[in-house]
Amino acid sequence: MIRELVNFTNQLEEPFKILGYSPKEGLHILVNKVTDKEGVSNIDLQYYKYEKYDKKMKGDESEFLAECKMKQKNSWCVNTNKCFDLPTKAIHSCSPFCVAFKREHLKGGKKHKQYEGNKDQIYERFDTYFEKAFSLFDKDTEKEKYKVFEQFFTHNDFSLILNKIDSENIEKQKKNNSEILNLQENIKLTSDKITKEKLKDKIKELQYEQLKFKEPTDSDYIIFYLNIPLSAYKDVHGHYLSDKLFNTSDYNVFKDNDNSTYGTSDFLNGFNSKMPFLLHQTASFDISGRISSEEAKTLYEFLNILPNRSLPNPLPIFIYEEELQKEAISLYEESGFKASYKEILKNLYTNHSEEEIANYYLLYWLYTKDGVIFKDFDFVSKFEFKLPENCKIVNLLELKQKDSKQIKSYKLTSIFDFEWVVFKPLIQNKYHRLDYFSDLKKDDYAGLDQSFSTFSKYRKAVYDYVYKAQRKAIGYYAFREMVFARLKDLLKQDSDYGFKEILNIWFSLAEYFINPQKPNITMPSKLKNYHDFVERLVTTEKETNIEMEDEEFAFLSGQVIKYLHSKSKSSQKGFNLLEPYTQQSKCDQFKLRIANDFDRYKHEKISRKFERAASYVLSYETKTDLKNLLPEMLAGFFADNKLFSNSKNNDQ
Repeated sequence: MIRELVNFTNQLEEPFKILGYSPKEGLHILVNKVTDKEGVSNIDLQYYKYEKYDKKMKGDESEFLAECKMKQKNSWCVNTNKCFDLPTKAIHSCSPFCVAFKREHLKGGKKHKQYEGNKDQIYERFDTYFEKAFSLFDKDTEKEKYKVFEQFFTHNDFSLILNKIDSENIEKQKKNNSEILNLQENIKLTSDKITKEKLKDKIKELQYEQLKFKEPTDSDYIIFYLNIPLSAYKDVHGHYLSDKLFNTSDYNVFKDNDNSTYGTSDFLNGFNSKMPFLLHQTASFDISGRISSEEAKTLYEFLNILPNRSLPNPLPIFIYEEELQKEAISLYEESGFKASYKEILKNLYTNHSEEEIANYYLLYWLYTKDGVIFKDFDFVSKFEFKLPENCKIVNLLELKQKDSKQIKSYKLTSIFDFEWVVFKPLIQNKYHRLDYFSDLKKDDYAGLDQSFSTFSKYRKAVYDYVYKAQRKAIGYYAFREMVFARLKDLLKQDSDYGFKEILNIWFSLAEYFINPQKPNITMPSKLKNYHDFVERLVTTEKETNIEMEDEEFAFLSGQVIKYLHSKSKSSQKGFNLLEPYTQQSKCDQFKLRIANDFDRYKHEKISRKFERAASYVLSYETKTDLKNLLPEMLAGFFADNKLFSNSKNNDQ
């Protein structure tokens, strides 16, 4: 995996690597080092630049913040465990040219109050920070050159600048508020709608402007930068990374032939030599391998690109076809960095065959409060984009489009259509979302207990089936379990649309999952045969010896149950009345339930068609578990009922 990620990152152009990278929220201050006529150097307390960054700000960031962002990127610590302010971990920069901390550590801040009398305050720790930061220089002369920046903090001169900025921002805030009040008064004085809208827009602009000089909160960063070329920042940061990117320096070795250091990888690696339970106890070696410092830097760079959301997720990493990788990235750029993995693959298939789009790694990650977490990384030897021609959904129950009288049609041309049309209705949550890797949330499946169970069990298998062409991940029994679970949940809801959709999926594709390579799709025609069977049964009165299979019995039972429930005068005519039948597994108990309901409605007018159908149902015997015939029974319930005396589904 490491080699593939290193190669992929090296293929990315430098401008692409910083796309989506933002300055830290807070105050960014650029100070200058000046030297007087006597050769004495100081930090200029009169002339400096500053700007506040807030994620709520609209538009592109300023040139100043763009400059600060790059200095910030080349000054930041790998993680707080490898910062220069241990054990407090308040200063998150790791450069002799930059000092970054949160407002909460200054006087009046939450952490400052918490540390009073218990720990050294940040003001007392700057000397230790700079001692470690200066160790990144190759020459002692460089340390002396920038001692003035250290004294700027150890002498608390930086507070003078912060106080001046606070005063300036208070004045700006007063002026801004005054302008807003004047505009609000002008709105009251005018009756012209166009003028009012313009004034309101101006007020919104001023309110957004307030973000620039709003008082920093405890969670905001305060970052000081020394005004020197970016190349200097990169040089010292490179020295920092060459040491800190390894998990530990205990196993570092230096090779003269390539002038590189090799050590244990810290890339998503929990190795800790101080914890025996994390080490091999019987192995003859201490570590399994080493990577070079350059590889470690590249992996660190890759890990920092992911939170910028400048790459599709999941991410295809082509290992043999560099041109294909470049084309995929180009397609993503052209979309404004909004194209998904699905859209990229669809575009690639317009110019390439299925044989070409193969042999790649697929990476899925989540960005959490704990950083980037890899949820899945797997090799895809071949991606099957297109579906077999006979893989289609037939609208057997004549389901209509929502809010329309038109019969619904199903489009199944690619595996991504299959995901959307087949798997999503089976395991989606109550918000109609399907999430493969986030934490399981039972609340999102309120009222869908059975579906939550199958979602928890099969969501990874569905992901593998769709995105990695692992067609054996979901077989017939898994598909059947998902279908039955959804149908049971829908029984608790009055969703005629949902029932018919799931039944259409089941009858159209059940046999496809039995043998995806050469599916023998017969169930749609069987459903038609069930209809014909009922028609023949109720219209051929003289015929007394009609053979009936278990599936036909289940379908006919559904027709009988629907007919009985049509006689109910109760306000409760929802699918809750259907649920007791679905709980029966033995034929005798099932027939007894029908007989009890018939006894309840025997005073109603009953058609001869129903009488004939009911006599067949109540006299039928089978040892089959009726729960396995649930789709056929439900199909009979929702299909056009043949037991009424006329076509208007009544017996008048």
